[in-house]
Amino acid sequence: MASQASLPSPGAPFEAIGRIVADSVAGEPVEVAAFAYCDGAGRMLGLRHARGTEADAVDLPVRRVAIDALSLEAAVVVMAHNHPRGEAWPSRADRDATRRLAGALHALGVRLHEHLVVDAKGGAWSFRAAGLL
Repeated sequence: MASQASLPSPGAPFEAIGRIVADSVAGEPVEVAAFAYCDGAGRMLGLRHARGTEADAVDLPVRRVAIDALSLEAAVVVMAHNHPRGEAWPSRADRDATRRLAGALHALGVRLHEHLVVDAKGGAWSFRAAGLL
């Protein structure tokens, strides 16, 4: 597994993966979270979706994300989830869940590179751009 210090800068390959992950949840009628598992060079190793049962909530499966990251030997995770009824502004629960996931992955030597919140119109809010990752 690549160490966090050997990872490339936050740019190109991870931004492209972020677009793919965000597009995969855009337009969904209920909240869906998507997780892309990547190696240190920005190659996607796997993609998993967690579907909520309501338009305004999805459980963040921290344990499942950690298991997937380890089984795929991922160095980086890029995630997105949608707000089908609202704006792309993250809720307090979104911020707390992101902090928990980033901490859990960090303990495993995996970096949460991005969390995008996608609105009903396809716009996105970036935790990375806001300085929260």
